Amino acid sequence: MNECKEKVYTRWSMKHEIIDDLESYDLDDVTENDLDDIIREIADSLVPAYNHVLIEQCSHYQGEEFWDLWNDNSGFGGETPLDMLRANLWSLYYQIGSEVLEERKEEK
Repeated sequence: MNECKEKVYTRWSMKHEIIDDLESYDLDDVTENDLDDIIREIADSLVPAYNHVLIEQCSHYQGEEFWDLWNDNSGFGGETPLDMLRANLWSLYYQIGSEVLEERKEEK
């Protein structure tokens, strides 16, 4: 019998997903605008395409942004609850990605 294991998502785990994806880019000769485009691209790739996966990921998120994922509709104007959820998760990935880039700048 297969055991169902729940995957937990946190800001830390999402940050490491972004860091792992950044490793596939050569960031040495990249401009600020290109870095922003890269973070947007990574955020796009990390937001689930399938609705049930999106709902599961947001349901299993553990962090202070949990209710923002479900209730916030500022700035994106999602037409459906799933559009809103998808936009909010993308926004969280983008925010975390921007923080990762700031940390990288400070290290240099």
